[in-house]
Amino acid sequence: MTCAVTLAKAGQRVCVLEKSNVLGGAFQTFYRKGVKLDTGFHHVGGVAKGEMMYPMLKAFGLNDLPWVRLDEEFIEAHIDGKTYNLCCGYDRFAESLTKQFPSEESGINALIDTMRCVADHIYQTVDLTSEYENKLMQVPARAWIEEHFNDPQLKKLLCAQAVTTDLTPELPLYSFTQTLNSFVQHTYRVEGGGETIINRLRHNIEELGGEVRTGCGVVEMLDDSNGHIVAVRCSDGNKYAAHNFIAAIHPAISVALMPECKQIRSIYRRRFNRMPNSRGIFTVQIVLKPEKVRYRNQIISILGSSDPWVTDYSQASKVENLLIHFNIPQHRGDYASADTEPCSQGKSFINDFADNIDIMTPMDFSAVAPWCNSHVGHRPDDYKAFKEAKARECIDIATQYLPELKDNISAIYTSTPLTYRDYTGTVDGSAFGIRKASTAIAGGMLSPMTPFQNLFLAGQSLMLHGMLGVGMTSILVTNIIKRNFF
Repeated sequence: MTCAVTLAKAGQRVCVLEKSNVLGGAFQTFYRKGVKLDTGFHHVGGVAKGEMMYPMLKAFGLNDLPWVRLDEEFIEAHIDGKTYNLCCGYDRFAESLTKQFPSEESGINALIDTMRCVADHIYQTVDLTSEYENKLMQVPARAWIEEHFNDPQLKKLLCAQAVTTDLTPELPLYSFTQTLNSFVQHTYRVEGGGETIINRLRHNIEELGGEVRTGCGVVEMLDDSNGHIVAVRCSDGNKYAAHNFIAAIHPAISVALMPECKQIRSIYRRRFNRMPNSRGIFTVQIVLKPEKVRYRNQIISILGSSDPWVTDYSQASKVENLLIHFNIPQHRGDYASADTEPCSQGKSFINDFADNIDIMTPMDFSAVAPWCNSHVGHRPDDYKAFKEAKARECIDIATQYLPELKDNISAIYTSTPLTYRDYTGTVDGSAFGIRKASTAIAGGMLSPMTPFQNLFLAGQSLMLHGMLGVGMTSILVTNIIKRNFF
């Protein structure tokens, strides 16, 4: 959708084909007991003017949404019985960490310098005229942290915002610092959740003369035997012809749709099928009893494992690391756009009660692999029992830090990597697409180019995870198309 907005603004006629009947993938929302629940979008960093995400949000027409800035102490982290906070703003971030860990000042300063450097060069990564070489994609974040810090508590604390973002020893330093960077600049939620973003994107596409069609799952790409895709065929039998095509679904699924022809060698197909995927997420979505639990304008991170980088998230593992997200109370009206100053909670939220919260913990696909042949609405009882047990673990841990949860839960809903797989079509239900690895070529950054001259890949599997990665990839892909085709 961000690709479509960008190309439509450049004067191109665009059409978005969505397999599901609901737009947005992990950004879609749904209602239970009259309460809106978010599927995957919870917070994003750096959206205000002068911050990292602002230029791309402005380009996509998302800068004037009702953004809500989280508190300056945007993360409350609980580690080994102690409570710590991460603060927004480079200076406050460094100052608060140094105050809590005075012996680690040199490492903290080195981290801030790296974060500033990453922020300064973010758009050079997608500028086709730039010669910027991103060497930090081949530096493992965990090894860098081990080299620069000694305190085990601080090492864990630096992972507090990344608990669910596929922490592995091979995660590139660039990926790690880029995500941390945006949140440190300031962290935001949006009123209405992911649906607000998706509805605006659709509005922008259609206002520019484009089309968005749901229930149109592409089942086949058709070529001209001369290196071009000429049309795609959807599940309803309709064909759509175009000059250029962008596949924003998982690359392995995109490759499977490509026709058998001389342009596609078997090694190309095997490459994407063999790439490891990021972990999925187990989410407990809790509808709260009215006016019982106060809204918290921050993220709560709980790190109970000895090493967040190598934690076991298999079926038999116990829940140790999780994030607690409060969704913005419904029916408020005091938000501001990123062009002015996004609403900061301060005292304006102090008497608000939360409608619902999400508890999230990583989960390997192996944990739900025994039920991989089942689908939504037709799961066996042992799968349901597994989810209930995991949900109870998550709630028991969360209640230790939010005791008001006890006796104030109205309803519980859960999702696993299987849920993500069935609703978003991502391989193995991975939450962040193909895993980024410093040990891979270019740190695992993938080219949007394909063997077909007018077919391109997009999405978070290519560059970075999450909304930031999707936005950067969209800018890169559309820059290529604009340079080569018009």
